[in-house]
Parts: sequence; structure tokens; C-alpha cells
Amino acid sequence: MRGVVLLGLLGVLGGCGGMDGGDQKQAVTVTEVPLAYVMRSLPRNEDGELAVTSLEAPADFQAGARLMVRGSVSSRSEAQDISTPLLGAGHDIRDLSVSYDGQRLLFAARAPAIEDADEDEQPTWNLWEYDFRGQAARRLISSDLLAEEGQDRYPAYLPDGRIVFASTRQRQAGARLLDEGKPRFMPLEEGRDTHAFALHVMNADGDDIEQITFNMSHDVAPLVGRDGRVIFQRWDNKDSVDRFDLYRVNPDGTALEPLYGANSHDERNDEERQFLPLSLMGDGRLLTAVRLREARGGEMEPRAIDIEHYVNRDGPLYGSVAGQPEQSLPAPGGAWSERVALQGRLSDLVSLEDGTGRFLMAWSPCRLLDGASLRPCTPEYLQQGLPEAPPAFGLWVFDPAEGTQRPVVKPQDNLWVTELVAATPRTLPPLIVAAGRDEDLAEDNLARLDIRSVYDLDGGFNSFHDPALPGVSTLEAFRDPSVITPGDRRVRFLRITKGVLIPDDDVRLIVGAHIGRAPNFGMREIVGYVPVEPDGSVRVQVPANAPLGLQLVDAQGKAVYSRHGAWLNLRPGETLQCQGCHERGSSLPHGRDNGLAPSVNPGAPLDGLPFPNTRTDVVAFANAGETMAQALTRLHPEREIPAMDMLAFDAWSDPATADEMLPRYADLQTPAPATPDCQQQWQPECRTVIHYEDHIQPIWDRPRQAMVGGALTDVTCSSCHNRRDASNALQVPPAQLELTGDASPDLVLQPISYRELLFDDDEVVLVNGALVDRLVVATDDDGNVVYQTDEDGELILDSQGNPIPELETVELDPPIRFGRARTSTAFFDIFAAGGSHEGWLDAQEHRLLAEWIDLGAQLYNDPFRVPEN
Repeated sequence: MRGVVLLGLLGVLGGCGGMDGGDQKQAVTVTEVPLAYVMRSLPRNEDGELAVTSLEAPADFQAGARLMVRGSVSSRSEAQDISTPLLGAGHDIRDLSVSYDGQRLLFAARAPAIEDADEDEQPTWNLWEYDFRGQAARRLISSDLLAEEGQDRYPAYLPDGRIVFASTRQRQAGARLLDEGKPRFMPLEEGRDTHAFALHVMNADGDDIEQITFNMSHDVAPLVGRDGRVIFQRWDNKDSVDRFDLYRVNPDGTALEPLYGANSHDERNDEERQFLPLSLMGDGRLLTAVRLREARGGEMEPRAIDIEHYVNRDGPLYGSVAGQPEQSLPAPGGAWSERVALQGRLSDLVSLEDGTGRFLMAWSPCRLLDGASLRPCTPEYLQQGLPEAPPAFGLWVFDPAEGTQRPVVKPQDNLWVTELVAATPRTLPPLIVAAGRDEDLAEDNLARLDIRSVYDLDGGFNSFHDPALPGVSTLEAFRDPSVITPGDRRVRFLRITKGVLIPDDDVRLIVGAHIGRAPNFGMREIVGYVPVEPDGSVRVQVPANAPLGLQLVDAQGKAVYSRHGAWLNLRPGETLQCQGCHERGSSLPHGRDNGLAPSVNPGAPLDGLPFPNTRTDVVAFANAGETMAQALTRLHPEREIPAMDMLAFDAWSDPATADEMLPRYADLQTPAPATPDCQQQWQPECRTVIHYEDHIQPIWDRPRQAMVGGALTDVTCSSCHNRRDASNALQVPPAQLELTGDASPDLVLQPISYRELLFDDDEVVLVNGALVDRLVVATDDDGNVVYQTDEDGELILDSQGNPIPELETVELDPPIRFGRARTSTAFFDIFAAGGSHEGWLDAQEHRLLAEWIDLGAQLYNDPFRVPEN
């Protein structure tokens, strides 16, 4: 390589901290297996800064990579560029993965952009396979047309010879779109910046591509574990969550579970960390590098994560012996906040998996820039305050046990080395045999959710009552209908929601204002409701191959507890066993099948007997350990079918209770958000889809009358809460709230009423025939008047020589809190008993408004309902 500066190895290492002062031991002979890596010039952005691609943008492209192969992990081995003769210059190469026999190599490649070509005509990421022995390569999907259908990255071999990879193809999600009557498209991730990647599997010849995960944002970087399950990075980007966690799933997409990382991302100064890259160590731990999410290239610290005993750095799995969730490895790595990285900088590392505990690392030693000269990071030069030189990455073998490192590719200026793999033969993992599949459900593209008790909150009993019911401190007492009646229970139903996929601008132009007050909530649909049984158990059919959310709601349709923090995915015919609920921010394990404390719900006490103090005409007996929902649906399978309305069914009280008249869509005097057929009989494609213009604004516009001051008065919401009175004279809208459906002058894409209900506003007054913002004298935090000053900070005086007070508007809080119907008391309380508008909204309207708010108070919940212009 021409024009590079080769550093004296000993001199460079002598200037790097953390390596025993440069007194290195002689490394043992490295394993003689083929080695592959990617080499490129330092990637820089327009400002000249290092521009390393991120997990948020898997389709990003950086030209000029070369795939290099060496015959062994040794500096004596000759490097061969295999990508340039195969693909030509200018390609990007990523995601190297080796077969279990060590003879083949998978990688992702993308050709350079085509000048002046449209976006849909640009090259995509394709998957390739290289044979070390035959020195030949092939594209996995041979058809040009099929290969360009989507962006394909992160390939890895499965034990059965198939390949798991991440892709934007989303074939099964596209099939569901067609079932929903929508056109098929590649969805965007929840930030609506890039197309979402999901995990797929396919045969080695590129046939039978099938999507296996259904997140609303990216699922990327799969790594096949030694048990045959797939470890991967999931972008949990739902509601207020925004992080990459480690998940695990069977190769067929079943048994999806969080593996590690939740509540483990905060670093000093509230910066978030990520785990990348990933490889397996010989002791079962995960070798990774922790880096800050916004870090520049080379700023990462090697860690070993004990994924078999911990779900996050503060939460061991139940029954695990205390240990160390994350171990910092003694390899040199970049400190995140130092001006100069004394230990050098890492860009990649991977376990050799040869039984020695060693790993390969792409590392740049610490160097300082003295004008045009390079200096080692010794105290002499550090004291001069010299800036750090640009990194010069090489490839090294590091032995943690010995504390030694040995060069394979020496550091070179302007060199970036990543995507390291060693072709070490490995033991073939076992084939995963999926649990029993319900073929009837699978045929209808359905799955089943079986929750043992929603009252099991992180392993403890919580009835969600505030204050708690007197004398009831155990689930056994709470489930007893002779102690607690249905009306006593705050939690009555489980609401199942579904995320709505958003297309790119070529299909439909969707901006944040179309979604609403909180665009990060995205668009949502309600799949249906199912009663929560007295013991908190639920057993319900749900759509398969879809991102699902859960909410516990009361009899008025208001969510009792916070929304489920991540999307659930189930495969056709799968039954997901869920133990209970999880406190947001808790470090206790949640969702890990093998790591939870025993359930607080013991189930039925004895075989062949009913639950204590329950009626026997519906559930005559239960099997020992069965939950109430399991026993009920075993005898009455139709009870696990959800409904669009909240249909109460008390199968337990003895004597039987009368049916409750809960609010139903059919009783609305305005358009219902679910079809009449779905209201009568739920079907797999039934949804409640609420649009503000179609379903909420009509509530404000519905003509209604009420007795006010002894007279029957028009109390139509939009007529009263209007800037024009009955005689069309300008007025201050009552309660400073305007509920007309006209386009807002603040944002024409949204109605005035929508913004008045959900956004901060300024109080207005009527002055000289015009509505203007009310101004008051500004005060500081101590209540002192704030006066106007000039640019020099001197007081501005009026004509009498007095200082002039600053004036400010009076800000009003919105009456509705998006996503939180239960705490939107400023709105709902005025319609409650004793409120100024008592009885002016009926129960059905209350229920619909609560649903709309709990979903996120979106403006639209279907991208194809959004106006085209």
C-alpha cells in the first residue's frame, strides 16, 4: 500500500497505557485457520469527521471496501483481495460470517450508486458466499430481479444449512397488508427515516425466503447461539423507548424473548451505550464491545456478557448465583470521554473460538500529531498538549490470559479494518424443535396468548387498586368471587393493539403532523378485547406475524396500567406463555422463559374440583394448576376469541351476576370505528381504527341538549366552545377551548379542536373586537419582576424614567394527556358526577374517547386515510 506510514511496533505499544508499560510477553502461536476481514480507507463525512454507519441505518453505503482473505491468522500469511476481482472497485462489504465447518464465508455487498438514477433503480445490498478451498464466490439469490427486491444484510448459517439474515423484504408483513385491503409495500421503521429490517430465513440456494420477526423498527445482526437459537439486536423504539436490546428467537420465529440489555444502556452523563459487534466465547458468554450510541469510530470497550445468568446488568435470572453480568476485558480500547485515547481505539473484535480464549481485534494504537510528524503517546508528548492523530487501524490477536497482543496486519495510516472472522471449525448446534403448533389457528394466521396472571407484577401480587382493597393481600383471596365481585375489580379487560406499518413517500406522503401530537407513537389499531378472569389470567387468540401491544383497561375503556413496553410477535399456531406484568424501569427479569420467579398464581388447587366459591354450571371442574382462563377456554373454546366491544362474562360468581351493560359501539350516535359485522362477530382481520376527523370530531359536532339553569339549552360542544357566539359575535371560547373542526391557523394539517385539546396554548382575551394573547408581567423564579434590558444588559426606561417590565403570555396546559386517558382528569372530570358538564357525554362516547387517547390520540391511524394532498 502506497503512501502509508508504518509505525515502529514496539515504540507505538510503549506509548499506549494499560498494556503493562509496554513490557509485553511473547504470544503463543496463533491458530492456522483462514482469516477474512474488510479493509477500507477511513470513512469520513463532509466535515472530515469519521462517519461510521450505525444500527439505526443498516442500508447506509460507504464505498471502497475490500474483502481480504488470508490463509491463516498469522502475519506471515499473504492477504488476497477477493472482492475487487469478483465485484469490481467501489463496493461496500460488510457482515462476514463463517460456516460451521470453516470452509465457507457469507458476506453482504453493495455496488456503488448509479449517477442520476432514481432511488428505486439504485443497487441494493446482496448476500454472497465464498468458498475458502475452491476460492470461488456466488450470490445466494441468483436472480437479479429477486436479489434487488430488498436490502439484505447480516447473513449467518443456521444448523440445518439454511441462512438467517436481516432484510427489508418483509414478505409475510406484506401478505398481511394485502389481507387488510392495503397495497403491499416495504414499511419504514418507527422514526420514518429508513425502511425497517426484519429477520428472515432462506435456503442456501436463495429459495423459500420467509420473514420470522415482526418488529416495527429494525431487527438486525443475527448470531446463532450454541443452542441453535438466534441472538439478534432489536430496536425497541415503541412510545418513549428508544434503544437496541439483545433478543433471542427460534429459527422459525417462535419463542421470541428479550435476552439482555433492557435498563442497561445508561452510561455517565446519561449517554446511551450499545453492544456491537457480537460473537460467542468458549465459556458461553457473549463477546461484544460497549460503545456510546453517538460515539465516533473506534470508541468502544471490550466486554464479556453473561447472557445465561443475567437479563441486564442489575438483574440476574431467578435462581442464578450472584456473579458478574459484564466483565471488562483487559484488551486495549478507547475510553469514551478522554481527549486522547491512551489505550488506542477499537473498530471491531471477534472471538477466535479455538479454545484458547483469544480474539481478533481491529485496533489503532495511540498516536499524537506534532505538525506533520507522528509522536507516541508518552508523558513527554502528552504534556505538550498535542492533539490525537487520526487512527491507523491494524489487525491483532489478543490473549486475555497472557495480556499479549500480536500483529496480523500492522497499523497503517488511513486504514480502517472491520468485519473480522476466523474460519475456525465449530460444533454444529442442535436443531430447534418448535413446541406444539395449533394447526387450526395457523390456518387462520392466528396465534394464542396465555397470561398466567396480570396481577403478577415482577413476581409479586398487585391488584392495581388505589387504595388497595381492605383485607385482600393475596391472589387466592382476590380471585375468590365471594370476596371480590366483578365491580370491585379495576382491571376488567385486556386490550390488544397492533402497530400500523407506514410506507415511504413514494407510496404515500406521511408527515409527523398526520400522525398527531406524538408522532413517535405511530399509528395504532385495536385488535379487540378479552375479559381478565378473577385470578388475572387471560387466554386469547391474536393475529400472528404482526407487532402487538397490550393494555389493561377498566370497564370504561381507560388503561389502568402503562402500555406494554415492547412489541410482541407470535408466529402462526404458536402459543405464547406469559407469566405476568413488568414494572417499567425494573431490573427484575421479564419475558425470559427460564429466568422468572415462580408465578403468584398457583392455579386450581386440586384436580377435578371447581375453583373455591365459584359456580359450577360454566366451569364444573379444573385441573390442578390450571388458571381460570385455561379452565374456562378448555371447556368453552369460544371464550378465547376476542371481541371489538368490552363484553363482560362472569363465569365465576355464585349466585350468577346479571349481565353488565357496558358501552358498545352500536350505541354510538356518531360513526363507529369498527364495522357492524366485526361488532357482531370478531374475525381475524377485524380492527378498530379511530380517525380524529371521522370519529372524534363528530362527537364535538353532535347536536345535544341539556338542562342549564332550569332551561333546555343547546350544549353542542363545537357550537358552545367556539370563538363565535350564537349571534356570530366574536367571543373568548368558553374555558379557553375551541372545538371546531376548521383547519388550525397554527398547522393547517390539523383541526383547531385537535390542537386545543392536545397542545399547550396561550390564554386569549377580547380587546377592541379582536382576540389577542393575554399578557402579564413576567417574574423570575423568586417572584421578582423582570425588566427589559438592552444588549448591554442596561435597564430600558420609559418616558418617566421608570424601568419597563417584561410582558409574557399566559400558557395553558392541554386538557388531554396523549396516551393517558386515566390521568386526563382535566377533561373527563367535567363530565363526571358533580362536574359542570355532568351527563353531557354518554358512556359510549367516554369509551371511544378513552380508547383514542390511550392509543396515543393520533390524528389518523391508517396511512391510506391521510389526505393525498
